[in-house]
Amino acid sequence: MRILYVGYGLGFDWPIKYYFTPQKLVNGLTRLGHSVVAFNDRDVARYSNIFRSQKFGVKKMNEKLLEMYKTYRPHMVMLGHCKNVPNETLAEMRAINPDVRITYRNVDPLHSAQNSRDIMQRVGHVDTIFITTAGDALSRFAHPKTKVSFMPNPVDPALETERAYQNPQADVDFLFLGSVLRDQHDHRAILAKYLVDHSDGMKLHIGGAGINSDLVFGADFYDLLGRSKMGLCMNKTEDYYLYASGRMSQYMGSGVLAFIPEGPQFEDVLGNDSFISFKEKEELLDKIRYYLAHDDERVKIARTGCERVHDYFHVDKVAQYIIERTFDLPLSMDYKWPTTLY
Repeated sequence: MRILYVGYGLGFDWPIKYYFTPQKLVNGLTRLGHSVVAFNDRDVARYSNIFRSQKFGVKKMNEKLLEMYKTYRPHMVMLGHCKNVPNETLAEMRAINPDVRITYRNVDPLHSAQNSRDIMQRVGHVDTIFITTAGDALSRFAHPKTKVSFMPNPVDPALETERAYQNPQADVDFLFLGSVLRDQHDHRAILAKYLVDHSDGMKLHIGGAGINSDLVFGADFYDLLGRSKMGLCMNKTEDYYLYASGRMSQYMGSGVLAFIPEGPQFEDVLGNDSFISFKEKEELLDKIRYYLAHDDERVKIARTGCERVHDYFHVDKVAQYIIERTFDLPLSMDYKWPTTLY
C-alpha cells in the first residue's frame, strides 16, 4: 500500500528523537512492504510563513497536505498528534477518495483531560484509533464510525540494538530519564529525590524527572542505555491498565533491567520473570540494592525481558495489527496484547 503518515516527527530536528514512535512505525510499515511518506505538520506550518509561526502557517500547511494527498493517493492515512490538521481536511481527503482508510494513534496518558479531548475530537472522523492504554477506559471513545483498540509501545530491532545485560563494563547502576511535567504535580520527582538521597554509593543517572535538566537525546541516549544495568519505567500516571510511555520499550528492548510500578499490571502480558515490580519507594530501593548484589539474577531477568518485548511488541507486529484493524481484516497472528475492539 501507499501510506501517508501525518504528525510530528521525521522533520528538520528529528535526529534528536529518531527513536520515537513515528520513526518506529514508519520502519515497521516499510519492512512489511509498504511505501510510506511522512508529512510533519508542525514543520510545514512553521516554514510556510516568514514569521516561522505554526499558527500563521496552518492554512497553508493544510493546503500543502491536500496537494501531497492528491499526488501520492495513499490507501491509508496514519495520524499522529497533528492538532494542526482539522477534521475538515480529513473530510476533503475522503471526498477525493472515499475508499481511503484513516487511522489515529495516541501515545499519551488518559489521565490528561486535554489528551482525552484530543482523542474525542477524532472520534467519528477516523476509522480506527489506537491508544497505549488498554481495558474499559477505551470504551468512552467508542463510536459507530470509529473502532478503538490498544496498541503497545513498539520495539524496533533497527533501533533497540543495545544489550546492556551483556556489557561487563556497564557503569550506571540505575537510570531514570523523564521530561519535565509542566503545570502539574510531578510525583516522579519525589521518588527521584528519594533515590538520590539514599544512593549510598550507587551510581545513579537521573535526568529531568523534576529534579534537573540533564536529559539525553540522539545516539547518546542509546549509548547510555547500553551502559545501564537497571532503570526506572515510571510514567505520568500509574492508574491505567497497561499504560506506559515509550521509555519501557526503549529500556527493556535495550537489555536494561526494568523496574515498573504495579499499577499498570504488565505482568498480565509479560509475566513475572521479565521485569521487577514495586509499590513503594522503600521497596524499590531495597530491590535495586538486591539486584546490584545478585548480578546473575539481574542479567537473567533483563535478558528475558529484552527477548520478550522484542518478540511481543515488535513494531512490525504492531504495524500489522493497525492495518488489520483499520481494514477490517482477520487477525493474522496471536497477538500477545489485548485486542478488544470498542
